[in-house]
Amino acid sequence: MSHTSSGLPIGRGLLYLIVAGAAWGTAGAAASLVYRASDLGPSALSFWRCAIGVVLLLAARLLRPRVRTAAPVPARRRLLRAGATGVGLAVFQTAYFAAVQATGLAVATVVTLGAGPVLIALG
Repeated sequence: MSHTSSGLPIGRGLLYLIVAGAAWGTAGAAASLVYRASDLGPSALSFWRCAIGVVLLLAARLLRPRVRTAAPVPARRRLLRAGATGVGLAVFQTAYFAAVQATGLAVATVVTLGAGPVLIALG
């Protein structure tokens, strides 16, 4: 079986998984600490996390080389897809942070991990 069907080298894919796992694993704990030390709520915390993420993603996009695809996707469709994905992720993250505040880190994480596959299947 070929592992190059996605066009992404295996090592880079593993690095992406490690970074995503570290970001996911520390987000709830960081939110729990922020709730104790400040008066930020789930929406404000999610906003600042998304804003910092956008800045980091734009910086990474500027640093990586431009790769042309065989069939370019229209800009309107690309922006619509990116916007819908961003809104979905922001809502999911805000709900997770609200669950951390309401029920605690352990319960929120278990419920979120269980809901993830269900939401993916529905999507």
